[in-house]
Amino acid sequence: MSDEHGEIEPRHEPSRPQGEQGALNGVTRRRELFWQNVVREILDALSVAARSGGRLSASPKGAAMSTGPLDEMFDGRMAVITRLGQRIPIADVFPVFACSVGRTPGDRMLSADVQCTVFQIHTPGGEVYTIPVHEVVAFHSLSEELVRRLEQAAQASQEDEDEQYEGMPFGFAAYTQLARAEREARERAAEENPFEV
Repeated sequence: MSDEHGEIEPRHEPSRPQGEQGALNGVTRRRELFWQNVVREILDALSVAARSGGRLSASPKGAAMSTGPLDEMFDGRMAVITRLGQRIPIADVFPVFACSVGRTPGDRMLSADVQCTVFQIHTPGGEVYTIPVHEVVAFHSLSEELVRRLEQAAQASQEDEDEQYEGMPFGFAAYTQLARAEREARERAAEENPFEV
């Protein structure tokens, strides 16, 4: 629309009725709660799998040394992505508070509200993250094809760098090696073509 001087007036979004906005907020809250429940269930299931998979110990080292079929899940190929975009590979995971306590129904209800909402995640490299479920925005896993490529990259460079990766689980070492190779390729390309962006 134009005003009397022929200038175009900016369009304004009509304000939503309070009831409609409240309904949208309710939908958003329910979706967020649903996602947090999904995260909680996945991490809880991984925790149970880590404990029942026949691992030598429930630690990154135990995952690397065990031979059970579930151990591949805990070599760094599975990870959570945080709100800040950080990928945290999983070597072990367990809930910080996994039981209900309290004598009264109110205490038990409060306890149930927070159980399995904070998890401790151990990485293959030995780092430990204590993270609430609301900080997890995605789960990430490496495809079988990518895992094979990572294995090949790790094996190809193993002779040169045995000492550097000694004791690290395959997934973490190979993932690190592939990331380094990609970074070096980008740096070489930048040196060869400094004016290309």
